[in-house]
Amino acid sequence: MAAIRPRDLLSDALLERLGGTWREGRGDAGGARGAGLPENWLAGASGGAAGTPPASRDVAATLHRDIAKLGDAGYLNVALPPEFGGLGCTLRQAACGQRRLARRAPLTALAVSAHLYWTGAAADAYRTGDHSVRWILLEAARGALFAAGHGAAGGDLRFADPRSRCEPTGESGYRFSSPAVLSSLTPAWDWVAVHAVHAGGSARPDRSGRPYAPGDPGAPDAVLAFAGRGSRCTPAFRVARVQPVGTPGDVFTTSAMAWGHSILASVQYSDARRAFNAAVAATASTAAPGGAGHPLDQWPVAEAGLRLDAMKAKIAEITHPWPLVPWAAPDPGGQRLISIFAMRHEVADGARQVLSLTARIANAPAVAAL
Repeated sequence: MAAIRPRDLLSDALLERLGGTWREGRGDAGGARGAGLPENWLAGASGGAAGTPPASRDVAATLHRDIAKLGDAGYLNVALPPEFGGLGCTLRQAACGQRRLARRAPLTALAVSAHLYWTGAAADAYRTGDHSVRWILLEAARGALFAAGHGAAGGDLRFADPRSRCEPTGESGYRFSSPAVLSSLTPAWDWVAVHAVHAGGSARPDRSGRPYAPGDPGAPDAVLAFAGRGSRCTPAFRVARVQPVGTPGDVFTTSAMAWGHSILASVQYSDARRAFNAAVAATASTAAPGGAGHPLDQWPVAEAGLRLDAMKAKIAEITHPWPLVPWAAPDPGGQRLISIFAMRHEVADGARQVLSLTARIANAPAVAAL
């Protein structure tokens, strides 16, 4: 019997009950002429996850209901190892599941993305024998929801934006002074990831002005921690990693980058594909049969299709070979991370181009009639 995959849990009946679809500014109920997710939900040149919180209480309430339905179906635990009650899915399987979810409910897919990539990264670390973030798996297994506070737009390309700041408060705690660090796309979270730079030794003693290299005494640290809320989050603050600013040097942070960018890119790709398919279907239904200069014969359709294929292939370059136990060896020059960042940027740029072409396709019948 074939193993259950994340996408198998997203039955058609379940997807029909979800409501996390952005409809503002769309011309019809199905969003056929819609322009995809609002850009502020995937802000920045890198397609960052920082965005703004839900625009209204109605949107937040809808997402909350959707997340509860996904939790009941077991979808939120797909990345957990089987001994924690999950499917132990691969990054490729998680990305495919998110694509299926985003085709029906893109905002809901965005809202649960952080939970999937934090649990996926924790599972990767756990399988290598690193139990420092095993608590994430235990919390998720009992129903806790994880979110991410990414601070400024574009800050998703590194866990700590260079402008962010935090200071030690004793007993391994930190105080984060950047108010934007708690912005999140996930409503009603139990744990939110926060990250910032601790300046450490500040200026060089020799006043040379030379930049610090990772590992230098007094070099700034990037701090990754999780803040909890509610009575069941004990303790309510956990420091996950304190590392020199620069290329992540352990499985957990490297996996979080890979899972995070791949899952968010999959959501953005799927929403662009959804808008494209809807525009093509609407345009085909309004075109005169057998008429000359059919709107779907125009170059925007072919161009958008080619860009979508390239986006999907780019995501596959990262997700398909990513192992359940990531490479523990050093990554000279951060080449794997460079590939991940390049994929994320290309998908974000491709999605914007596809949505622009989709607008042209939606207007093609009116143009053809001139």
